[in-house]
Amino acid sequence: MAVTPFFPEVVDVLPQLKDVAWKRSGADVQVVYDLRESFVVTDANGTFETLLELLREGGRGIEELAAALSQRSGREVPVDDVEAAIQALDGHRLLQNGERLGRPGDTANDRHYSNVAFFESFATLARSNTDLHSRIRRSHVLVLGTGGLNSTTIPHLCGLGVGRLTLTDRDVVQPRNFARQYLYRWRDLGRSKVDAAAGWVREFDPDVRARAITASIDGPTDVLRLLDEVAPDIVMSGVDSPDGVDDWVDGACVTRGVPYVRAGLWVTQGIVWSVDPGRSACRGCVRITAEEARATAVDDSALALAGMDLFRAKPRTNRAIGPVAGLLGSLAAFEVVRYLTRFESPVYAGNPLEVDFAAGCAMRTVAWRRNAGCACAATTVGSQPRPTADAAG
Repeated sequence: MAVTPFFPEVVDVLPQLKDVAWKRSGADVQVVYDLRESFVVTDANGTFETLLELLREGGRGIEELAAALSQRSGREVPVDDVEAAIQALDGHRLLQNGERLGRPGDTANDRHYSNVAFFESFATLARSNTDLHSRIRRSHVLVLGTGGLNSTTIPHLCGLGVGRLTLTDRDVVQPRNFARQYLYRWRDLGRSKVDAAAGWVREFDPDVRARAITASIDGPTDVLRLLDEVAPDIVMSGVDSPDGVDDWVDGACVTRGVPYVRAGLWVTQGIVWSVDPGRSACRGCVRITAEEARATAVDDSALALAGMDLFRAKPRTNRAIGPVAGLLGSLAAFEVVRYLTRFESPVYAGNPLEVDFAAGCAMRTVAWRRNAGCACAATTVGSQPRPTADAAG
């Protein structure tokens, strides 16, 4: 197996094998962790299988593994060979650093058992499952709106153990909310939504710090003020009015370098998108591109643009039922997790997911094009205050 030299920064780790199964067949050993991937290693002398056993036991560094292998095999096993094997296994995401597993105070074994188990699948020697989940527990999410969309995202974020939630809304609970907003109870009718939502969070998990802010967003300065006041790691936006609010959120988040996630519904078409300032296209790019297209549009393109203008002129009706808000909110919450942990790259960053509720929930992505004339082109990656459509509301 040809490999490059092992990364020096992880030479001193204690490699720990994940929950891996293997089986020998003659000289070959088949290894399985996830059904997505299975591979076979030729191991005529049994050294590889012995290495797997030692890694399952854990508690040994690279040199200790080489010494143990040499002792058990009765022949000298070079440290370089062990390093190469460890790198190959880590490349298949079968290892994590035993020194960073189960650190006291990082997780409550029962409360976050499934969360930590999920992140094991994405852990490596550089980042253990505990490391990934700890990022969530240290994170701060600014939630704009506690209506239909965020009535789904808020419980998901709490279930994951997000450390801090700043919740904002200006409305009170109304009977029509109960089609899709499950944070509230009938006894909450007439009560401030944001206060009721924060109360739900505190009752669900007192470890999640919830702050309620009664506020409306009437312009870009309102978003900038919130960003400067609370300094979130990310914004989860679920506000659908007044007209232009999505552009205000986009512009403010790009200016401050704070990523944001958004989802919503256009009659029968759902959409989920995010913006990763300095990395992805933003709504400003889309607006500039649309204006350029409008200036040169002919035939079908002109008809499509005219149709968009007519659509925007229609009276706004919230058609989001529970399953619609639940699906879009869940996809949005998952995107927030990607940003907070970077266990994988955000998939909807400048790459919106469209869900067709009139066609069996068929899904497709349509990438936005970054525009050099947009303000996001000058945004510097990492400039956040802190590292890390119409709404279904």
